[in-house]
Amino acid sequence: MDKLKAIIKREYLTRVRSKGFIIGTILSPLFMSSFFLIPILLGRSTGPDKYQIVALDQSGDALLFESLNLALAPTKPGQPRYELLREEINSQEELEARRQILSQRIADKQIDGYFILPPDALRQEEIKLYAKNAGGFSSRARLEGALRNAISERRIALEGLDAERIRNLTKGVELTVVNERGESEGGRIMLGFILVIFIYITVLLYGVTVMRGVMEEKQSRIIEVLLASVKPFDLMLGKVIGIGLVGLTQYVVWAISGLTLSALSAGAAIAVAGFHMPKISASLMIFFVIYYLLGYFLYAAFYAMIGAIVSNEDDGQQMQWPVSMTFALSFVLSTLALENPNGVAVTILSLIPFFGPSVMFLRIALGAAPAWQIAASIILLVMTIIAVTWVAAKIYRVGVLMYGKRPTLPELAKWLKYS
Repeated sequence: MDKLKAIIKREYLTRVRSKGFIIGTILSPLFMSSFFLIPILLGRSTGPDKYQIVALDQSGDALLFESLNLALAPTKPGQPRYELLREEINSQEELEARRQILSQRIADKQIDGYFILPPDALRQEEIKLYAKNAGGFSSRARLEGALRNAISERRIALEGLDAERIRNLTKGVELTVVNERGESEGGRIMLGFILVIFIYITVLLYGVTVMRGVMEEKQSRIIEVLLASVKPFDLMLGKVIGIGLVGLTQYVVWAISGLTLSALSAGAAIAVAGFHMPKISASLMIFFVIYYLLGYFLYAAFYAMIGAIVSNEDDGQQMQWPVSMTFALSFVLSTLALENPNGVAVTILSLIPFFGPSVMFLRIALGAAPAWQIAASIILLVMTIIAVTWVAAKIYRVGVLMYGKRPTLPELAKWLKYS
């Protein structure tokens, strides 16, 4: 037991003290938060505070222009202001002359654009906005909505109807899905999927680290010295546990950093964007750690076995492909839970040990997994880990001392029979 503790301590401290771990642990929360913060902050900081648009009005309907001006009034903090300038046009020749002048003013950046209200504007299905860069006109959707509403209201008013009353009667209704605790399902889905991504990345990263650690010791012949004083199983188990604790340490640092960042900056920025961060329950984080550890121990045993079998990096890349693809498939299959977390196919997949860390955890995050299915998933995972570890230990014991060509399947079967 003392030797096992020494191996765990060595594997853990060696990696935690490395520059790569320190830099990665610090930069990763900043990198992940940038996916949410940068678009929000850029959306608030980029673009002009005011758009100056000229309306070439051939309709002669001043009330239409007034309705358009009212519809373009800012409704949220930080929205740009529209300054509409109406020019009444009485002939086609005057229209062409004004268009040439306004096109030059757009090129000189004196105005942002212009549009034409033809004589039959209320019967038109399309109004064209002329701008220097229509694709970069960030608030064109707002202008489009204002034009649509203003023309619709004028049509209603000319029919002798009350436009305000009709607008109130036809007001749209937004459906927001919440659970029994009053939490938005959109936020829970995003949170669950982000946590599944963390499980996928870290299990894959530290599993490969286990494989490379075994390969390095095998190639440098250090393994022969280590096996003179410690059992092969203890060496493999110590490596797997030590590196797993490195990942757990990284999770703790990321969790503290994430809470700090959200409290200081992300909360305010996301609130401005209209998105509310869901509450992260203690039970969800417990299951997150459980499924990370179960997924890690399951796949790390495979990676340790691969590291013992191969003798060089090229063979290692080839041998790890089926294991990596299996775990990648589990991540892809977890997206099925977003559509129907209680479906028969998703339920069966979540109980398969190789897919459980991704699929079952996402079902838990969505609040769709009953307690008996969670318990069954954990039990099946533990039983599979024991079986895989037993096989891995048998192969590891022989493989770490084998050099040269990669063993065949019959040779691996013989290794399992060695006492």
